[in-house]
Amino acid sequence: MWIGEPDKITDRIDFLGTHKNCLYLLKGKEAMIIGGGMSWTTPSLEKQFSAMDYDLTRIKYLVIPHSDFDHCGAVPYLKRKLPWLQIVASAYCKEVFSKEKAMNFMADANNRMIENLGLQDEYDRLNLKFDNIHVDRVVAEGDTIDLGDGIEACFTKTPGHTKGSIAIYVPKLKALFPSDAAPFPTDNGRELSYPSAQYDFSLYMESLRKLTTYDVDICGFDHHGVFIGRQAREILQQGLEQAEEFKSHVMEQYQQTGDLDKMAQKLAAGASAKNKFDFVSLELETAVAKTVISNIIG
Repeated sequence: MWIGEPDKITDRIDFLGTHKNCLYLLKGKEAMIIGGGMSWTTPSLEKQFSAMDYDLTRIKYLVIPHSDFDHCGAVPYLKRKLPWLQIVASAYCKEVFSKEKAMNFMADANNRMIENLGLQDEYDRLNLKFDNIHVDRVVAEGDTIDLGDGIEACFTKTPGHTKGSIAIYVPKLKALFPSDAAPFPTDNGRELSYPSAQYDFSLYMESLRKLTTYDVDICGFDHHGVFIGRQAREILQQGLEQAEEFKSHVMEQYQQTGDLDKMAQKLAAGASAKNKFDFVSLELETAVAKTVISNIIG
């Protein structure tokens, strides 16, 4: 089963944010937010927090799965709203957040969406300024955070999409949160997106193979929702098979045409149609596509 809109998934997991920018609240005795979203998702988060019959002071952690602008844009707001939060991320994420140029790019991308959606009043009212992100706790392969009641968040390195990507697995719930380390569902939930190996395609495939070994009943992506039951168990294997086919197709096309730019434009147009990401310009989509293709053809 696919759940494409924010909802309660189980008594222990709430799907927050929006259809396009998904966050999750994982609850034990203490709680953890998984995902950092974008700043334009915060009006939805405000409504969701207000509607909860839940003590927000129990939310102790916020995990940033990787440092792309669409996965950390709401973090400054969340830290201001819940100042006791520990921000959790990889060492590479922490390094990225220390760089002024990277932070300025993320701020521009998030502010552009605020402007495009006409959310300036919400920006001012909720203080959505994207500024400092300080990582309080660095996690690495094999680390865990115990939330109590048998709920443990276990971290695994999943480089490939980015250098510092991490995934979270919760053994008791058989719940996996792969972020963009695997092809996520498209806007309609009926297909999978193209594999987004922006850092290294070989590492992306290695990470994806590792994710397929987990025993999964719940698979919560950062874009376009959650799969439950049989589909959750199958979705990562389908993503692996699709990524292998994608690699073969790209290599074949490049051997035939040798035209990297034309291939990138076609891939970007396809990705834009599949995902309907209004926060990613076609220009940026094309640059990403060119990087992914380059990583495949060497």
